[in-house]
Amino acid sequence: MRCFRHRQTGWRSARRRSRGRSAPARSADGSGAAADGATPDAVAADGAAADAVAADRATPDGATADGTGRLVTDGGRPSTIESLEEPLERVSDGFLAVDGEWQVTYLNETAADLLSASREALLGATLPDALPAFTDSGFHEACRDAMASGTETTFEERYEPLEQWFEGTAYPSADGLSVIFRSVTERKRMRREREQREMTLERLNGIASDLTLDRGAKIERLLAAGTDRLGTSHGFLTRIEGDTQEIVSAVGDHPALQPGESAPLSTAYCRHTLREGEALAVSDALAEGWADDPAYEQFGLGCYLGVPIHVGGEQYGTVCFADSEPRRSRFDRRDETFIELLADWLRHLLEQRAYERELEEQRAFTESLINSLPDLLYAFDESGEVVRWNNSLEAVTGYGPQEVEGMEALSFIAPEDREAVTEAISGVWDGEQASVEARIRTRDGEEIPYELSGSPLRDETGSVVAVAGVGRDVTERKAHRERLSNLLETTRSLMQARDREHVAELATAAARDLLGFDSSTVRLYDNDAKTLVPAAATGRSLAELPVTDVEDGPPGEVFASGESRLTATPTDADVAELGDVTAAMYYPMGVHGTIAVGVTDPDGFDDTDEQVLALLATSAAAACTRAKREREVREAREHTERTLDRVNGLLQNTVEELVQATTREELETGVVEELAAADPYAFAWIGQPDLASETLSPTASAGDAALPIHGHSFPLAQGGEPVSDAFRDGTPQIVEDVGDGDGPWGDIAGDADVEALLVVPLVYKDATYGVLAVFAESADAVDERERVVVEAIGRAVANAINAVERGRILDATEIIELAFAVGDPDLLFNRLSAGADCRIESAGIDYRSDGNVRLYLTATGVDAADLLDVAANDAGVRDATLITEHEDECLLEVIVAESLFAMLTEYGAAPRGATAENGTTEFTVELPYEAEARELFELVEDRYPGTELLGYHERERAVETRQDFKAALSDRLTDRQETALRTAFLGGFFDWPRDVDGNELAEAMDISRPTYHQHLRAAQAKVFEELFE
Repeated sequence: MRCFRHRQTGWRSARRRSRGRSAPARSADGSGAAADGATPDAVAADGAAADAVAADRATPDGATADGTGRLVTDGGRPSTIESLEEPLERVSDGFLAVDGEWQVTYLNETAADLLSASREALLGATLPDALPAFTDSGFHEACRDAMASGTETTFEERYEPLEQWFEGTAYPSADGLSVIFRSVTERKRMRREREQREMTLERLNGIASDLTLDRGAKIERLLAAGTDRLGTSHGFLTRIEGDTQEIVSAVGDHPALQPGESAPLSTAYCRHTLREGEALAVSDALAEGWADDPAYEQFGLGCYLGVPIHVGGEQYGTVCFADSEPRRSRFDRRDETFIELLADWLRHLLEQRAYERELEEQRAFTESLINSLPDLLYAFDESGEVVRWNNSLEAVTGYGPQEVEGMEALSFIAPEDREAVTEAISGVWDGEQASVEARIRTRDGEEIPYELSGSPLRDETGSVVAVAGVGRDVTERKAHRERLSNLLETTRSLMQARDREHVAELATAAARDLLGFDSSTVRLYDNDAKTLVPAAATGRSLAELPVTDVEDGPPGEVFASGESRLTATPTDADVAELGDVTAAMYYPMGVHGTIAVGVTDPDGFDDTDEQVLALLATSAAAACTRAKREREVREAREHTERTLDRVNGLLQNTVEELVQATTREELETGVVEELAAADPYAFAWIGQPDLASETLSPTASAGDAALPIHGHSFPLAQGGEPVSDAFRDGTPQIVEDVGDGDGPWGDIAGDADVEALLVVPLVYKDATYGVLAVFAESADAVDERERVVVEAIGRAVANAINAVERGRILDATEIIELAFAVGDPDLLFNRLSAGADCRIESAGIDYRSDGNVRLYLTATGVDAADLLDVAANDAGVRDATLITEHEDECLLEVIVAESLFAMLTEYGAAPRGATAENGTTEFTVELPYEAEARELFELVEDRYPGTELLGYHERERAVETRQDFKAALSDRLTDRQETALRTAFLGGFFDWPRDVDGNELAEAMDISRPTYHQHLRAAQAKVFEELFE
């Protein structure tokens, strides 16, 4: 390619290329170009257009144009080119054909338009005549070269008259030239602008990446590049803060647009730029109506182009280019694009400057932070030399920065600890973190305990290249650890203390000897007196410390509030408590008291002192609680042992009295005497009820108090009275302050030294025999434990009374015979007689070991199977067995859980018969003469409502001795019967296993075996009749 301006004309050639296709040489020239896909080859494939033109040029002379842009022959025959006319008119490129004399033989409409000439004026005319400038143009030169060489030639030339660039191809033929061409002016312009843009970008990039320039110089050069590109005299960068515009950087000589100059934003073009938020272009200020704008009046700028700049997402200011004169051409979109690009470069530099400033600030802050830390920070390389450190390392070790630089890290470690530190460092070089305690050795030889922690530092490949470490002074920690260890030992000792006073002594000793306090005092709370009593002290004598009330003085205030108190300036009260100290501290010990400590150090207490005192106070409180609890447990155990000994002795003696007594009077007397002789009772008495008068009167009493109890009787129907309530409700009753008031108990107690009364009922199953009551000198003596003891004695007494009452019927000579009828269907006899429609009589009763009762029942007028079925289906019957059956009479064994017979027997009555018929049963029982028949009847009536009394008889019963029994039995036995019974008894017939059988006994009596057994059975039946009937 070659680029040149033709020396003779205003045409400028940019490109000319000849192809290999040849045509006959001629002295002609032409040009053309294909576009939009219609290349010269496509338009005239295989040279068709050129050949057509050449053929047309070979037509006979006299051919002329037909006025339509085409040539015709004399005979009116269209030329050869006519066949291609239609496609040539459709293409977007221009097509021009000339003959050897440069006469235009054909051109399409596009060619006429590109040449800005009339198609009719050109057709048939010679190009030099029609377009005089064509002869001196590069276009003509290219066409002439093609015609002369006969070679297809491609060209790119500028046609100055039209200021257009044409690109095309000239196709020579035998007698002329065909040219296809197009305008490439816009493409050339775009290419030129792209080249200028690329040059500008290269310039901007070169400025921004120039390492020899600082950021200010870069900004100035970027602004200079902008003025060169836009053709302005001034370029400037502004910073907008509030309502003020400040020039940050500038090029040009405008006095108001120099770095550091500022102006109100209201008088600057920038206010419009910021408001619009995009590029603002003013090409001619006066022409565009800016004459009255404050910006024009302030700066006098004839043109202006500016855009806003944002840095870090925040508005920064503007970048602007301006000139005092109006711009010859208007600012266009390309100019706006350029300034936006330039603004991006400036934003990048400004953000970089802000980022670097921030990094610098962070670096300075980090270094300041690191140097302000009390801990040692350091790093050392593979050689062990320290390469980085903070100020604390210099301050602690005493070495200066020049001395530290290059020192080995181990040189700061005490020799005895270097082995352990070296081992830890080796783990860090292996990529691990390590921590070790060692002593730092200072320049003066002082050794300070430190905890050293190390971590690996890695490069971009992950390799460990250095070790970073932190050292923390653990002097206070070790001291604190030692104090805590001492405190732990103290806690163990406190937990072994025998009592609260011992805890106080141990706590004050620990505060002085182990925790380092100069003075200490422990006060214990006296719950009875509501005071704080000095229990132990160091630095002061206990005699010097007074007993104080709660809320009185610092200890009382701390105890009452439950909050600690620290006094940095001791008061007189603090000095009185702890002596001459510079600071005092008080801590509550829970509900047990307070502990106070003092120091004489001018610095007073630190946080550790407060912590260890809190732990000591908490441990002492726990130890006091434990000691108090153990004392209470110990006292309770001792009290329990004493009580058990007393109760066991009382119960043992009472049981002996109950066992030995043969009458109720003996029993009651023995019991009250035993109770009155035992602590804590001062008086005891037993009362029996009189159902007729519905009162209860004392029948036996004993005690030192000698209360006039026998002169009183107590109504059983009166509610709210302890005796009647205990009797009727069957529950123990306790009366405190029994001597107070005007009631009967006030009269009974009188001036006797008794305060409490305990009354328990004498109950055996459903029978209540009376009450047992005891008086105590103290109300506290009658507690739950005593109630349980006396209640148990009451049950034992009731059992014994029941046994005496039951045994009394066997020896009684005077008895009461009681007959009554029960119609309640709840009675088993009534259910069976009604269910089987028969008469049932009781034949006997027996008590089994499992607690059940065995009844023998005789029934008449019923089938045994029917009666057995009724009994088996009754809910109250556990089992029923038919023993024997004879005609309409049978004997059944019935097992029940409870029976009226059992209740009567337990009350001391002897059942003599029971007959049930039609759902009603008549009972006959015997009682000792002294027994309460009415109480027995009411007992039955309460159990079976509707019970009817049939008879009450008092009579004497003859006493049958053993001799009388033997005589009566002998009178009933025959001689043979008595001999058979005596022979069997003496011969061992009733032993097991038997020593003799019936045959041998029959032979002894010289009778047959059946006869012997007949006599023996008859004798046994008579003996059993006397025994059981």
